Amino acid sequence: MIETTAHAQLDLFQQRRKTLLALIQRQLELLDSLDMKGWQETLHRVEKRLQVDSFKVLILGESKGGNSTFINAMLGDKVLPAYAKPCAAIINEVKWGERKRALLHYTNSPDNGAKLVKEIPIDKIEEYVVIKDKISELKENPYEKLELFCPLEICRNGVEIIDFPGLNFREIRQKATRDYISTVDAVLFVLSSGFLSSQRELNFMDNSLLSMGHKDIFFVCNQINQIRAKERESIKEYAFSKLVSPTKRGKKSIFFIDALGALEGRLELDEVRLNQSGVPELEKELATFLTNQKGRLKILQADQEFKGAIREAQRIIPERATLLITGVKTLERRFETAQKTLNLLELERQQIVIRLSNFIKDTQPFIHQKIQQFLDVITETKIAEWMTEYELEEPFRFLKLECLTTQIEKVVEEVKNHLAQRIETEFFTWQFSELQPFLTARLESLMRELEKRAEVFVKNIENLRVDLIVGTSTSQNVITYQETKVSLLERVIAASGGFSLSDSVAGVLGTAFDFQKMVKGLIAQTVLFAVTSAFADLNPFILIPAMLIGGIVQGDWKNESTNDEIKKAVTEKFINQICTDTYQRSNELSNAIVQKISKIKDAIDQEFCQEIQNIRDQVDSILKEKQKGQSNVEQKLYELVTIRKILDAIDSELNELITQVATM
Repeated sequence: MIETTAHAQLDLFQQRRKTLLALIQRQLELLDSLDMKGWQETLHRVEKRLQVDSFKVLILGESKGGNSTFINAMLGDKVLPAYAKPCAAIINEVKWGERKRALLHYTNSPDNGAKLVKEIPIDKIEEYVVIKDKISELKENPYEKLELFCPLEICRNGVEIIDFPGLNFREIRQKATRDYISTVDAVLFVLSSGFLSSQRELNFMDNSLLSMGHKDIFFVCNQINQIRAKERESIKEYAFSKLVSPTKRGKKSIFFIDALGALEGRLELDEVRLNQSGVPELEKELATFLTNQKGRLKILQADQEFKGAIREAQRIIPERATLLITGVKTLERRFETAQKTLNLLELERQQIVIRLSNFIKDTQPFIHQKIQQFLDVITETKIAEWMTEYELEEPFRFLKLECLTTQIEKVVEEVKNHLAQRIETEFFTWQFSELQPFLTARLESLMRELEKRAEVFVKNIENLRVDLIVGTSTSQNVITYQETKVSLLERVIAASGGFSLSDSVAGVLGTAFDFQKMVKGLIAQTVLFAVTSAFADLNPFILIPAMLIGGIVQGDWKNESTNDEIKKAVTEKFINQICTDTYQRSNELSNAIVQKISKIKDAIDQEFCQEIQNIRDQVDSILKEKQKGQSNVEQKLYELVTIRKILDAIDSELNELITQVATM
């Protein structure tokens, strides 16, 4: 019954999404009839986003936490391999497909061309997703991700499962942060009930998940069945004390499950065991979250752009009617007079774009300098301090029954991960205390200036429309200036990618554009992406041959001094490599930030250009219709009446749909 409820919720959302897509199709036909090319492009973008959009659920956790078994339990089939060895050295994306098949994506492309993709047999997945014996093989893995297509019910309802275990590997953490976290709808953090929330996991939550706005994390405490019955309550209390604060959903987002029991219960049609596993309750809560929060937001975002197209069409219809009954000579004279104003508007657009370009050019050196200063402090004092106080978890031991190379490799990996984690944590702390306030102050000042210039620009556009339509006086049918301003600025945020920042979007839906919220989200998102790749190529594994040959491991049976020498060598390698590449790294980070800001510039340029072009398109369209003769004009006037009725019907149906969505 619980499973049916969960699937029903997701199915209801899909029905409403399809209804919205059908309305958009009808609206696109009207826009074509009204020669509203700019709005057609906008609505086509909305349509495409809705068609391909799905609920992306990211499964995170450290190796051996039971991620694969948990995902298989959700899917009701043994889709992913679950072995004793750590799995998922590559990402697994599980999606809907009519038949089972697996596509393997390579990390690099030959000759800088398209990345290679090859289909592999389902029963050979283990060969590609299981980490082998050597830690360093993780860096040598040529594969980026594995796409699995399966005819599974949860995937049929528009859910994609992204398997991302292996947070104990820094490269995995970085890829999750850089490529996935900003785009997913829900994060399920899988933990082992026997070992809850390591420091590495807590750091990842703070630095990556929470800073990206994921305040609704689902914590999945797996293998609760392996905890002795009399100890389970104390384990649960401990979990609540550690995990309640990172999620605003409180205890409702913390689940204690038996993934293996759920999987076997589904495979063996054992409903009692399935219900005892705790997985169905989690799935129901997840489905509610996806449909009621994320699903509602997806539709409401599309609704805002859709409403903009409707409002614009409602204005265009009476304008076109007035222009159609205006004499050709009068219309040509007005259009000729309007050329001077159009040219001035074009000049103003160019000046705004130049202002934005100059701002970006002036800001980049400041960002570069601040990042370089941060790196200098890190290399001069911090790294050595961190390593001095760090105690190895798995130190080198001469008497250990393990080859010397493997032991050294493990120590090097541990030291490397510890230093990288400390650098990332330090960077995030510095980012919030120094970099973000600096950028926010500069951007907010710029945005206030742009908002004033946008107001003047839009007002001039409106005055020009009035001059073209009625000569001098204001028409009652013209949409108010404030509505036009909101419409334009909403389109700017959509075109600049602002709708990917859910908290910011939630704050501006149905209101005027909120630059400050977008600025803060923009900075957090950009810096987060930049830091995850900043130190990705630091590779201390090249030190291992030298350690074996002559320098560090000399067989003197002094374990402590050998470990200290390994720590020292890796630390020096880190410092030297960062110092060598400080300028380049500062440049990469500052470039990443200004490229994100450039999206605002490109969006404003595009939308202002569109406003000017819309006027030219409408007048050109009307003149062509009038040149076809009076009977054609009368036919077009009649069509406008029909179009208005259809438009009003679409508007009414859209309002009804949004009312239903609001009550989900």
